[in-house]
Amino acid sequence: MHEIIKLNMLINGREVDSPHQLEVRDPGKLTDVVGTVAMGSASNVHDAVCAAHAAFQSWRLMPVHERVQSLMAGAAAMEEVSTQLATTLVREQGMLLRETQRDVNNGIKSLREMGSIAEDFLQAEQFEDEDSLVRVEKAPRGVIAAIVPWNAPMGLTMGKVGPALAAGNTLVVKPSAFAPLAVSQALKLLAGFFPPGTINVVHGDADVGSALTHHPLVRQISFTGGTKTGKAVMAAAAESIKNINLELGGNDPAIILDDADPALVVPELIKGIFPRSGQVCYAVKRVYVPARIMPSFFDALCAAVDQYQVGHGLNPLSTFAPMNNHKQYDYVLGLIAQCRQAGAIVRELGSRLEPDNWNNGLYVQPTVIKDVAPTAELVVAEQFGPAIPLVAYDTEEQALQMANDTEYGLASSIWTSDPNRGLALSSRLEAGVTFVNSHARTPLGERHMPFGGAKQSGIGRVRTPIGLAEYVEYHAISLNKKNCQPQT
Repeated sequence: MHEIIKLNMLINGREVDSPHQLEVRDPGKLTDVVGTVAMGSASNVHDAVCAAHAAFQSWRLMPVHERVQSLMAGAAAMEEVSTQLATTLVREQGMLLRETQRDVNNGIKSLREMGSIAEDFLQAEQFEDEDSLVRVEKAPRGVIAAIVPWNAPMGLTMGKVGPALAAGNTLVVKPSAFAPLAVSQALKLLAGFFPPGTINVVHGDADVGSALTHHPLVRQISFTGGTKTGKAVMAAAAESIKNINLELGGNDPAIILDDADPALVVPELIKGIFPRSGQVCYAVKRVYVPARIMPSFFDALCAAVDQYQVGHGLNPLSTFAPMNNHKQYDYVLGLIAQCRQAGAIVRELGSRLEPDNWNNGLYVQPTVIKDVAPTAELVVAEQFGPAIPLVAYDTEEQALQMANDTEYGLASSIWTSDPNRGLALSSRLEAGVTFVNSHARTPLGERHMPFGGAKQSGIGRVRTPIGLAEYVEYHAISLNKKNCQPQT
């Protein structure tokens, strides 16, 4: 038996309870209550923003190296409890333990990455001639409202916390109600290494999010989530001209070229389709396959997907976990039913590890679908779940046109035996990120690839110095030497 976790809000260094409690249940075992969370109000949001604003006045003046020391100390403390955090995350979010461990590690890595680049990046540039001096400073903005999702809460939250704090800003974080526990525990741990009010945590629903995005003392909103909510965030920001950083939805295409070897492609491709049971913003969500190789490619993909074992995230035999919430579960099942009714070929694959627990969790078998219309909802929408459509094409130009015919533009990939051909075509895809012969960052990419979306998939970037630049204002200062009188 696991102890039920009880979490309060964190405002100005103090825990704040609420009469309104959210019950968090295990998506893989719905009869299990994992924890309860104190749900906030607009009044709590106001208190948290005011605390962050007050803390900003001194935090912004802290030398950069001291801010970095706090960030690195917090990352080390988080690493010490990483296993505990990952286990809690499995039980509230539903993913496999190895996936939640990776998420926690990504969060720690994000903090350390920002700590390692902040001092050099934040140095002012200075230019001087005999008549004048110009200095361009990188100044913090103030209070950052960080609104984070449930699917990779640790990595995505720390991806906002790291650059915001390193640059000298303060934070009010609103975790997702679908995965609030582990990330709040991590934030409270980090907060102990910073002055009170520097990091604040307020739980809540859409009303709390609205109060946060509309608050006049918030200078920037950093939001990761769906495009529909992103539009509301952008509208709220317009009221007081807040800066925004939006990582929104994706409908990420993979184009299989006619020279690709299915034996090499398929094992890597499924890693890009089904991480976290397909609940990843930049996961492959539609696959374009040359018509002449579609039958053999479909068979090869189905054979590989059928090896998954679907079960609870803490079951060591599980290679495929449940979905996170009822809304998304119902939506994905509805998309699969639509395809069936339209006459598509639908293959529900993988084995059920725990058949007696199947209906006690939000389990969906990995599903591969072909003979689906290019205009089907499963193809044109962001399904965010374990159902993947294969769409046939006849020419390379047709594949590119279908891949780009969307308002989404987060990630994409091209699969080919000719790297030069892949690189040439990748430049024609409308996306923030394109991979060739994979759908994930390499170690080199981890260091040098900023991440974010084009079109309606977002505004701004995370990671690398480009991501840190999202959290600063450029302050240009000019000195006219001619009007300076020498002291007598």
